[in-house]
Amino acid sequence: MRYILKILIHSLFWVVYVLFYLLMEVMPRGEVFVALQDLTPQFYINFVWAAVIFYTSYYCLIRYFEKSQLVKYLILSITLSVMVSAIFFVFIKFFFSDFNLFDYHIFLPPMVGSFIIAQCGCLVRGFEKWFSNIQVKSEIENKNLKNELELLKSQVNPHFLFNTLNNIDSLIIKSPKDASKMLITLSGMLRYMIYETKTDAVPLQREIDYLTSYIQLQQLRFKNSDYIRFSFPEPDVSNIQVAPMLFIPFVENAFKHSCYAEPMPVIDTSIRLDGNVLEFTCVNYFDTERMLKPDVQSGVGLENVKRRLALLYPGKHDLQIIKKSNTFKIQLIIKL
Repeated sequence: MRYILKILIHSLFWVVYVLFYLLMEVMPRGEVFVALQDLTPQFYINFVWAAVIFYTSYYCLIRYFEKSQLVKYLILSITLSVMVSAIFFVFIKFFFSDFNLFDYHIFLPPMVGSFIIAQCGCLVRGFEKWFSNIQVKSEIENKNLKNELELLKSQVNPHFLFNTLNNIDSLIIKSPKDASKMLITLSGMLRYMIYETKTDAVPLQREIDYLTSYIQLQQLRFKNSDYIRFSFPEPDVSNIQVAPMLFIPFVENAFKHSCYAEPMPVIDTSIRLDGNVLEFTCVNYFDTERMLKPDVQSGVGLENVKRRLALLYPGKHDLQIIKKSNTFKIQLIIKL
C-alpha cells in the first residue's frame, strides 16, 4: 500500500478519535472554551494513551489474529488494555489529585475504550494488508494476462508462417514468378507481424491491409479469380483501433478447409462498421468427406483467438461459429 494512502487512513482515524473525545468530554460541561482549558493536560495524556494502545495492537497483536489464534489474541487485547490504562491512570493522578484510582466507575469506561481502540488498530492494519493483497494480486493477474496474451499471439504467428511457407514451397517449381511475388508479399506481412503487432491495439486499416495481402497471396494458388470474395471498409478507418492479428486465424482456417470445395465463391469474408460496432464475417464451403478424415485437425488458431477475445473484449464481443452441412460460418461482433 502506498504511504500516502496509509497516512490518510491513520489521519482520518485520529481526527475521528479527537472529535469523538471532545464530543464526549467537552459538550456535557456546557462552557466549551473553559472545558477545553481544563481538559488540556488530560487530553494530551489520553491521546498518548490511545496512541500506545492503537500502535501496539497495530504492530504486535495483529499477528495472532492473522494466525487464527483468537483466544490468545483476545487475552492479550484485554491484558494490554488493563496494563496501559493502569499505567496512564498513575500519570493522570499527578495532574488531578482528586482522581480515585480504585473507583471502578472511573476505571471501567477507559478499560472498555482501550479495548475498542486496540481492535481499531488491528482493524486498520487488517484493512491495509487486505488492500495490499488486492494490489499484489491484481499486479500478478495483469502480468500473467500480459504473458498469456503474448504466448497466444506467438502461437498464431508460427501457425500462419507454417502454412504460408508450405504454399510457397509448392509454387517454387511450378511458378517461380508467382513464388517470388508471394515472398515479397510475405515479407511485407512479416514486417507488420514483427514490428507493428507488439502493441495492445493497431489501426483497423493495418489489419485490413494485412488481410488483403494474405488473401492476395492465397489467390495465387487458384486459377479461378472468384474463389474468394472479400469486402472490407473503404480507407480512412485508421482512427479505429483493434487487437492485432485477430481476424487472420478465421480466414486462414477458411482457406485450410476449403481447398476442394465448391460452388463459387468458396470463401466469402467481410468487415463492416456500424458506429462503434464491428462485424466480421467469414463463410466457406468445405469438402465434407475431407473434413471427416481423422488426420484433419482444426489447429490452435481458432482456440487461441477465442481465448484472446475473452481476455481482450470481455463482455464486449459475440462470437458465433456455425457449421451446417458443407458450410462453415464465423460471425464476430465486437463493441469497440
